[in-house]
Amino acid sequence: MSFASNTLDLVIIGRSILSSYANPTAELYRGLINELAHHGHRTTFLEPFDAASMARRDLLRSPYCEVWTYQTVDILLDEYLPAIQSADLVMLGSGVPHADRIAQWLVQEARGITIYYDADLARTTQHLTAAGPQCTTCVSGSVLRDFNLYLSTTGGPALQRLAETCGIRCARPLYESIDPFSFYRMDIDKSYDLGFIGNYKANRTELIDALLLAPARTTPNRQFVLAGDGYPSDRCWPQNLTYLEHLPDTNHVDFYNRQSCTLILGRDDRRMMGYTPSRQLLAAAACGVPVLTQEWPGLSDFFEDNRELFCVREEQDVLDILYGMEDSGRRKVGACARERVLEAHTTAHRAQELLAFWEEVAD
Repeated sequence: MSFASNTLDLVIIGRSILSSYANPTAELYRGLINELAHHGHRTTFLEPFDAASMARRDLLRSPYCEVWTYQTVDILLDEYLPAIQSADLVMLGSGVPHADRIAQWLVQEARGITIYYDADLARTTQHLTAAGPQCTTCVSGSVLRDFNLYLSTTGGPALQRLAETCGIRCARPLYESIDPFSFYRMDIDKSYDLGFIGNYKANRTELIDALLLAPARTTPNRQFVLAGDGYPSDRCWPQNLTYLEHLPDTNHVDFYNRQSCTLILGRDDRRMMGYTPSRQLLAAAACGVPVLTQEWPGLSDFFEDNRELFCVREEQDVLDILYGMEDSGRRKVGACARERVLEAHTTAHRAQELLAFWEEVAD
């Protein structure tokens, strides 16, 4: 479907588009809706009131869609029924409180195409197989199958298994993406040989030690950097490692461009599922910085090892890349990754894919 074919009215219910605080889906929606708006499509975004998010909003208003906040689910169901019934496309995003009740309401009342967009397939799968208390921000399998379209930031066998288990008629991957005007290559001096950005996670400690801290200790005349919240205050860092407790989103492009290489480590559950290119991976690649990462199933569908990024398993792998190859070779890998992102993984590509999926199920 061409962007210019029709003007669509969309309603999206998600965690928040105005606050990215503890909410990675904010950037996901911002990029997608912004791209749709550039081509004339109108979006209304509905988000639940959350005091913590309100206090940490990084957008006072959205320049590309109407945003309305509802205090309770009852208010949502009562006041926004006309918007739901008049929309060409209604999307429910994962992570919204009382998701199952809202989902049932949408599939019953919406007259346009209904979509569930899952940004955490690992949590959904765990929810559907758990015998204990159910997750209030997840949708039950019996309701998922009633949506016209199920989209996920994870593709591959995990998505196919879920679709078969729940009887979902149309399940498609809609992966993460980046805005190339937000992440780009800068001609600035390199301050660090290797860096990593990510908040503290206990189950990632060994990986950080092996792939960042150990190389730093082995090469004390080189410079390394770690940025992220929550790391233990009594942690003894190598003297040649700079620790940044908090790095605003607006500084990420500068952070990546000041590294000769960057380390990208995703969540364990997403690595195990595979077929989930993270926004951090795409952002770093868009900046042209050579990426070091662990191998995961499906990675080769997005980037080619040793041509567009480097897969590492242990300290020696990192040292071989940092100091065992020419800088020109590393820069070439970074340039190839940037080209790959611009060819296939921008917000424009995702918006086109969304509209193509809409056309597929609308026929």
